[in-house]
Amino acid sequence: MFSDTQALLEAIKRADKKTRQVHGPEVFLERAIFLSWYCEKGSCQFCYMSTQKERIRDGKRARRRPSSILAEAELLRRIGWKVAFLAGGYGVYPIGEIREMARKVHEIVGEPIWLNTGILSREDMSGFDESVEGVVGSVETVNKGLHRVVCPGKPLEPVEAMLDSAKEIGLKTGMTIILGLGESAEDLPALMDFIERHRIDRITLYTLNPHPGTPFADTPPPPSLYQAGVTAALRLRFPRLRITAGTWIDQLPNIGIVLLAGANGITKYPLFRMFGNRFGRKVEEEIAAAGRRVVGTFTDASRLEGELKTTFPEREEIESALQRYVLRIRRGCGPA
Repeated sequence: MFSDTQALLEAIKRADKKTRQVHGPEVFLERAIFLSWYCEKGSCQFCYMSTQKERIRDGKRARRRPSSILAEAELLRRIGWKVAFLAGGYGVYPIGEIREMARKVHEIVGEPIWLNTGILSREDMSGFDESVEGVVGSVETVNKGLHRVVCPGKPLEPVEAMLDSAKEIGLKTGMTIILGLGESAEDLPALMDFIERHRIDRITLYTLNPHPGTPFADTPPPPSLYQAGVTAALRLRFPRLRITAGTWIDQLPNIGIVLLAGANGITKYPLFRMFGNRFGRKVEEEIAAAGRRVVGTFTDASRLEGELKTTFPEREEIESALQRYVLRIRRGCGPA
């Protein structure tokens, strides 16, 4: 398929039809909420956190204030975005605090939360209540040889065990993949096998975002048709799989083609730099050009305002953080 342009375009056409039949025309704007900026592993070759490990001696100092996290959740609720998942590096939060944060974010946004917080044991996951919908495994690549190189401190086996345990106790499961690390279209059958074996409910397909200070700093992201081809192949094989496509601000023209290829949502965009200006408008234009309907907004600044409906003890701190966020976004609104 990838070597035959006509076959690729035909697959995208069929994937678009299947997506509309099964999922409808809606496209969701998603954003991961990070709980911290530190990971005790700090060894993934592509990751921003790997550049911070030597700078941060105490991981607890890289934890975000709870009020800041909850303010971000409230902001997403107002503009109609989905919380992709709560994310945090390995070894930063004890499970009790993760559960508590999930409950609070769930109360704010009104939807159960997904967690991408490292390896969780069956005992850890058994303690989740209705505030948690599922867990996400950061797989990144299913090419085992490549995985050992780019994620030397994060073997696949514990991730797979966590996903299987989650299914056994009734949780949904998700995974993340980064395209452009050195894998190829020949790895696609292994990816499909992984999804099937572990009964994955959702997948986020990122394209490589080269971070300064990493071995991938000068590596360009993969071609847009490669991400679209992988998306289309997964949509045709797994019609009910939820697929989120992640790119970066310099890859906005990719949005339309990955939506036509079967993505349900888009993510990875810097909200504070893009909302209400030409970048945010470009996102909505790409969605409309693909014949899809956006859920939420990247442009309507009136939705930034609202009432915080919570009785949390830190309500005043949340309100203060919200005001800072809204002011920061408004400064960037208008022509960029």
